[in-house]
Amino acid sequence: MIPVLGFATLSKFDMAQRLLDSIDYPVENLIIVDNSGSKTFEPKVNEFVKNLWLLQMPTGLGANGAWNIIIKSTPHAPYWVIPNDDSWFAPGALEAIAQNVDTRAFNFVNVNPKWSCVIPTEGSVEKAGLWDEAFHPIYYDDDDYEWRMKELGISFHTIDATVHHDNSSTLKSGYQEINSKTFRTNRSLFTNKMAAHDTGIRGWSLAVRRKNSWD
Repeated sequence: MIPVLGFATLSKFDMAQRLLDSIDYPVENLIIVDNSGSKTFEPKVNEFVKNLWLLQMPTGLGANGAWNIIIKSTPHAPYWVIPNDDSWFAPGALEAIAQNVDTRAFNFVNVNPKWSCVIPTEGSVEKAGLWDEAFHPIYYDDDDYEWRMKELGISFHTIDATVHHDNSSTLKSGYQEINSKTFRTNRSLFTNKMAAHDTGIRGWSLAVRRKNSWD
């Protein structure tokens, strides 16, 4: 059984439902963080899901804030399967993940881009912590996380499990202008962190949250 499967959604509810429909292996806890603020998403789950937790946010936490709350709300899980809402599992992928996950490493699967579905584990989170929410709401948070893990000596493991993904769906959802601004801002933050060899987490900031708002 997958202990925790969680994802964030903002506007692509049809794709999120497609992801839910692709679940074909037992999941103990399914956590959906609805960042839309609209309370209109009504997820439908199948018989493989034991517990559904729908967290409807009044304003968005950002992708990494949502991923972090998935982990923080289930701290005793050995690992967390975290796909993008515009991805979906190939038949048998979840079973392959459950049978081959390395809880000492950070796990990837067969998907492009590779961060479209990841499996952080108790081993990787204990050493590197969570995603840095200074990178709000998306972009360069994954680059920062991977760089920090490499610097801290965490190993990476790829599971032979196929996950499909719709590329550029964020750009197609009406966020082109603010998307470009966020990309530039967070690229600068990541460059500065590397230059300072700062492997820590700067964390959530009210100023950054307001400046980089997608609301």
